[in-house]
Amino acid sequence: MRRTLPALSLALTLSFAVSKAPLASPAPSGEDSNIVISSKTDRYSFEEGEKDHPVIVRQESKTQYYCSELRSSIAWVETYDNQSRIDGVKVYVNGSRDKSIQPKDEYYSSGDIFYSDARVYYFSLPFVKKGTSDEVDLEKTTLDPRYFTTVYFTEEQPIRQKTVEIVVPKWMHVDIKEMNFAGNRIIKAHQSDDKKGVDIYTYTISNLAAFIKERNSPGPTYIYPHLLILSKYAELKTGRQQYFNELKDQYAWYRSLVLQVNNDAAVMKAKAAEITKGITGDLDKVKAVYQWVQENIRYIAFENGMAGFRPEKAQDVLSKKYGDCKGMANLTKNLLTALGFDARLCWIGTDHIAYDYSTPSMAVDNHMICALNYKGKIYFLDATESYIGFGQYAQRIQGRQVLIENGDSYLLQRVPVTGCEQNEVHSKYDLQLNGSTLSGQVSHVWKGENKEDLLFQANAIHKNKLQESILEFLSRGNSNYVISGVKQDGLENRNTDLSFQYKLVYNNAATVFDNDVYLDPDFRKEFGEADIDTASRHKDYLFDCKGDWITETNIMVPAGYKVQELPTGLDVQRKGYSFSISYKMEGSTLKYRKTIFIKDVHLPRSGFAQWNTDIAQLKKSYLQQITLTHK
Repeated sequence: MRRTLPALSLALTLSFAVSKAPLASPAPSGEDSNIVISSKTDRYSFEEGEKDHPVIVRQESKTQYYCSELRSSIAWVETYDNQSRIDGVKVYVNGSRDKSIQPKDEYYSSGDIFYSDARVYYFSLPFVKKGTSDEVDLEKTTLDPRYFTTVYFTEEQPIRQKTVEIVVPKWMHVDIKEMNFAGNRIIKAHQSDDKKGVDIYTYTISNLAAFIKERNSPGPTYIYPHLLILSKYAELKTGRQQYFNELKDQYAWYRSLVLQVNNDAAVMKAKAAEITKGITGDLDKVKAVYQWVQENIRYIAFENGMAGFRPEKAQDVLSKKYGDCKGMANLTKNLLTALGFDARLCWIGTDHIAYDYSTPSMAVDNHMICALNYKGKIYFLDATESYIGFGQYAQRIQGRQVLIENGDSYLLQRVPVTGCEQNEVHSKYDLQLNGSTLSGQVSHVWKGENKEDLLFQANAIHKNKLQESILEFLSRGNSNYVISGVKQDGLENRNTDLSFQYKLVYNNAATVFDNDVYLDPDFRKEFGEADIDTASRHKDYLFDCKGDWITETNIMVPAGYKVQELPTGLDVQRKGYSFSISYKMEGSTLKYRKTIFIKDVHLPRSGFAQWNTDIAQLKKSYLQQITLTHK
């Protein structure tokens, strides 16, 4: 589940959650331009292993760093898991072997929970002065070629030159796909060594910029040059060892892992009956189970880089009250099947990944969800999205191919794509002006992922401070904004819209000068600060989700006053978004209407200039005031 902001307070974070707006990007993260990789060689060799691991992949890496300006240090990190091992690391500081550097070798953790076979091997690499050259040599073994999926050319530091060698024996059948090579100077060479019985593929790249981390960016598979390694099968002396020659092979392997999980049907049946006690409708039972898992199982985000594709036992997830996506999907499925529903596990790659299942590889998916087949219709349930409703789908899985278990075969479908209306935010103000004060009724409704973001923040706040934070959010911290009689719905129910209705007294809302009153009809101004700093932003921008923001403001003009002149409206219509503002008088009521639509979440860099121009128009419109003159 995507979360980019800490839960400091509802009022602080919700202004971003509501607007889904781009912000000025920070400088590229983690990179010290003082340190460069002067030379790196990565050599990967497929070799015969032993019985439990018939084919292994040996990695030999030699990385030379250069400190060009100031004394510094960098964190050197390598990850591994139960399908790989670190065989050796040697460190050379300024040309001499340094045995004093003692790497730390720890399980990867999420918060206070160590819940994975993923491990990190790391240390601080010092550069004692300008002109220092350090070197790190790594030997690593991957015990199953299924897990050897990608080789990236980009590193955490800028690269002067890097060479990647892939050594493939004649008995190993591998496809190497070259991804995102366009625009990069990569020299490829192929050598067939019949004496050794191997093919050697060599790639050399020069002057490559460092990996850059920017919020709301496309995943690295869309951007950075890399090799996608597809291990199909090996023809060994002991016979053929099948890997992923076709999608059916990948599914068969996934299914074999699922069949190894011993879920306790009795525990599931008892818990499912407890959750649905007193509920009679089928879909109401499904919703109850879905919401129970969302509310009661803490999501631990071990989706990328894990070797463990086998879901954890449903009863273990239930007992521990936390799990990764696989564990949560497995628990959801087993609770539903205990009630007699046709629920199934699904494998899916989120929109962070550029590939789909036309490429059989573990690199195509990073997530697992549950599917419900009910009366011929497939519903997808992703319990890692803690506050989204049944039948609604997060942007990250919309339109993505999903591999659904179906006995010894499989189903291949796509998650439905929803429109802006799923994530609508609708505000309505019915107010009357008295002097400089506006008063009346206000209502707000949040749907879909916009609702989910608000609920995420709300549930991160201590219960005794929740109401206070809600009032602060609704008033946007304005002490003149006095709220009373708040009615709310949806804070406890994911399957209804989140709504607030309240009475408002807005003191000093208007400026009175002689016979004129100056009035601002828009109190929230979504996307008003959404321009992009093009000097610091390097990548395309991805909005969190599609959505529409609708504001209706009706202001009763007091007797004896008339609107001097209505402000100019706004109508910006682009392929991926639109902004519209209008003003009109109906009798003595001033009607202000604003709509903002984000129809395409992908804003390419080529569209930044137009976006900033359009945001400037929106800002200008927000600055316009309505002038009322005494007759």
